[in-house]
Amino acid sequence: MGGPLLLFWLAGALALAWRRGSGKDPCRLPGQHADGLCTIVAQKPLGPILWVATATAVIVMSAWALSASAGFTLEILAGRWGTSKIALAYTRRCIARHRARRSDLSSWRQAPPATLNGADLDAWHSQNGWRATRRRAAYARYPRVTDSHPLLPTSVGNALVSVSAEARRAYGLDLAVCWDPFVKALEAPVRGELTAAATRVFARVQGLVCAAAAALWAVVIPGVLPRLLWMAACTLLVWGAHRSIRAGVDAYCRHVASLFSIHRVRLYRALGFAPPATAQTEADCGATLSAVLSRSLPSGAAPVPYEWASPGDSAA
Repeated sequence: MGGPLLLFWLAGALALAWRRGSGKDPCRLPGQHADGLCTIVAQKPLGPILWVATATAVIVMSAWALSASAGFTLEILAGRWGTSKIALAYTRRCIARHRARRSDLSSWRQAPPATLNGADLDAWHSQNGWRATRRRAAYARYPRVTDSHPLLPTSVGNALVSVSAEARRAYGLDLAVCWDPFVKALEAPVRGELTAAATRVFARVQGLVCAAAAALWAVVIPGVLPRLLWMAACTLLVWGAHRSIRAGVDAYCRHVASLFSIHRVRLYRALGFAPPATAQTEADCGATLSAVLSRSLPSGAAPVPYEWASPGDSAA
């Protein structure tokens, strides 16, 4: 968080310096954008101390606001746009586009042209392997047609939903009720890796917020052409930051999927349930565990026994 925020304020300081010229005493130059700071500095002998305290307070408060807005910004990027007519129309259009892309990615297998043979055919298979790998990875970040999770209007939202859909499809686990117990059941180093992965995603979201907010400094830049160049640079920064967020979310989703494939047995043992005996019965066991945690077992369902470990047993 510190890097993007400090660059944001440095960009503002440079913009103000550009506005007020290169004199030795900027406070003696005409202009109103820095009059407040000049007034603080003029309060002798505590002026410089008050200026440093004010700058520190502004940076701390902006850091707090940036940290508080990261979660909401990620929800916006995931597709939380409201229920107004405009938002619904745009959401419907984006979902249709992602549905068409998912359908296209599902048929990633492609036969080589009939005219290729020998070394040319080997070269085609070599290059098509890279394309097929990218398409499989992109398809994995979508919920399937048969999943209960609907498509979302953004790539970030679909990538996050795909983790829940994959956990329910492969293991029968509902992340809405199983996620917190699963995280608490992890060993401290593994839980630290998961926290670090989530922190990297939020740091990239904060970088996007700073890149978008930097466009506000255009109001203190003199000249139409410099302002347009500044806005173009900010647009490129926002575009790059958004692509970075998408890559970070994909990496986070792969990390979570790997954790479930390796450590999901800890969830069963921590909650006192018998782990699934076979791969074929795992989805049913996970669905039962999710139903118990959500208190949604039917009243006439068969009893689900607990298998609490003794105090001397290891949870591993």
